[in-house]
Order: sequence, then C-alpha cells, then structure tokens
Amino acid sequence: MQTIKELQSFLNSKTKFEERYPRYKHKDDKIHLLYVSPCLNTSGFYRMILPALEMNKTATHSAIITNIENWDFNKNFENYETRIDERLLLWADYIIFPPVLSDISYLIKAIRALNPNIQLVMDLDYNYHEIPKTHPRSAKITSTHKEFLLISLAQMDVATGANIHLLDYYATLLEKKYEDSNVYMECLPSLVSRFGYEDILPMPSRKSEVIRIGIIGKPSSAILSLKGVLQKINSTYKDKVEFIFFGWNKKRSETETLFKDIDFTIEKSVSFLNYFNVLHKLSLDIALLPTEKNMFNKHKSYTKFLELSVFGIPVIASINHSAKLVLKEGETGLLANTEAEWLEAIELLIKDSDYREQLSRNALKKVWRSHGFNIRNIELITDLFI
Repeated sequence: MQTIKELQSFLNSKTKFEERYPRYKHKDDKIHLLYVSPCLNTSGFYRMILPALEMNKTATHSAIITNIENWDFNKNFENYETRIDERLLLWADYIIFPPVLSDISYLIKAIRALNPNIQLVMDLDYNYHEIPKTHPRSAKITSTHKEFLLISLAQMDVATGANIHLLDYYATLLEKKYEDSNVYMECLPSLVSRFGYEDILPMPSRKSEVIRIGIIGKPSSAILSLKGVLQKINSTYKDKVEFIFFGWNKKRSETETLFKDIDFTIEKSVSFLNYFNVLHKLSLDIALLPTEKNMFNKHKSYTKFLELSVFGIPVIASINHSAKLVLKEGETGLLANTEAEWLEAIELLIKDSDYREQLSRNALKKVWRSHGFNIRNIELITDLFI
C-alpha cells in the first residue's frame, strides 16, 4: 500500500495546481480520464485508484485522481468535500464518478456547459436498491438516496461495474423509470495490481501442523448457519485445526455464546490500508466465504476471492457468493451450499494437503494471468475510453 499512501499524501499536501496534478498536459495526444474523489476502501481502490495508476502506464491514456478520501462508513458521496477544478474539466475526455446518492444535476449541467464534449461515467459497486435490512448501511440508504442514484445515473453517458448482473439490474430500472436515458452499460472487471502489495514481505514457511481456517466477513446468518459444521470439524480434528474469524468486531465473550465448543481466534476488521498486511500475516491454510442468498450478494464484486488467491489461500465459497463468477470449481476453489457440502469440502482440504496446495497454486496463477492488468484486460478499459 506504500504507493497508495504516498499518492494520498501527495494529493492532500500539494496546494499548487501544477504540483498536485503533474499529468495535466493538454497537448499530449492522449485520452484523458478524470477520477473523482475515490474513497480509500475496497470500491475506491479496485474501481478507481488502481485503474488510474495502471492507465498511466500506457502510451495512450492519462489519468488524474482529484483527491483520495479516507473512508467513513457514515458518509455518502455528497458528504465529502468534492473539489473539481475547472481546468481539470476542460482537460478531461471522461470524468468517472463513484455512485452518487444525491442530486448532482446542477453539477452535471455545469460540466456539460463548460465542456460539451466530455463523457460522464458512473462506476457502480453495489446494488443500493437491494440492500438487505441486516446490512449495517441499510438504515442509512433511504428511498430518497436510491431515487437520487437513479436520477444521477440516468444523466450519465456510461455506467460501468464488475458484475454483469448488477449492470443488467440497473439497466432494467432505468428503462422502466427513465426511458429517455441512453446510458451505455459496460462490464469492467475488478483487477489485482502490484500496487498495494509492494511493501508486503514474504512470510517464512509455517512449521505448525495446525490447519488455520479463516471465516471471512462480518457476523451474518450465513456464517451462523455454519455453526454445526464448524462444531463437527472442531470435534473431529480437535487441536489439529484453528478457526479465525476475520472481520468480527464483537467481543470474544459475545461470540462464545454463538459458537460454543469451538476454539477460535477473533481478528477484528482493520482499515483498508492495513488489510492486506493483516490478511497476509494471518497465514491461513483455508478460507471460507459463506454468503446469504439475496440480490445484494449476487450483485457484489468478487474481490475477496481475488485477494485470498493472491496470497495462495484456497477458498471454499457459498454458491451464493459473487466469487462464483470467477472461481472454477475444483480447480481454483470449491463451492458449497448445504451443510453436508461445506463439511465435505472443508474435510477434503484438511486431509489432502497436496490438493490444498494444488488449489493454492492454481488460484494464484489464475488471478494474475486472468484478473490482473495484463494486455487483454487493459485493452478492455482502453477500448471503452476512446
């Protein structure tokens, strides 16, 4: 994350326009991409910050990030201090917004008046219209926010997202509510990059024979539904396995009432800047991605699978998890649905170390070959921004 930290510090500390935006050059014969106020979270990192950095490696495109916001769970786009210098609006061929849950019609009119040739893009990360009531942000995303999202989206030229089902959903909504809108929907994958991993040191080989099983995600009914499976694994393998709940901010005493008779460790959620380092240091042998069946989860990105694969951690994912979009069953990971399937998959990876290692190698290679910023994937982006 060193590059990202330095970039954020640079954008926040430089007051002179020319120092802050050294890529501001009009006559460079390149396509200019302006990324507006990404947050330092999963969406901002994969959907805006990494593409901007990788586009600047090309000979055809130049990208500028206006500023990088520290992620605040309680804020939406309209609550951040979004600064867009007029010079950048005149420079840009495309301006890429994160999801906007407020009325920015005035801003869009001003941008188009200043630069009639500019193309407006919104990158969609979640299905805000299908947030389940159990989700922490459910109470914060009101019907007004959802309507403003559609209003803003309808005024875009292009909408992008990593999940084709998500784009289809919003295309249908726009067709019903704003039939005069003409938004071009394009699926752009979330991709891994060397940026973010450059300051992570190799971990020494683990000598312990204990299998470390990570359960990734905040407390949910999907995780609770695995309680019986985890109890059976714990009872069968006893001190040969160790469970780590990663992303739980509950006190251990509260969790113990939910998972009786299971030995476990709690690793609380951390800031995105520290996330990769913590995940790496956990040195997991197996990771579980249980997910509830609903539209929201079906439309999410699959970055958790990519991150685990980068560290060579074999994944067992729910068939309802978006990892299903990129995971190849039996080759780069395993899928499970019923308790019996979860139990069978976990036991297989505990017992068969060779297969566990094979899944690890396959997933690691597949992620960098197919889900990194290689020539083919870069062309997907440059072909859109022409």
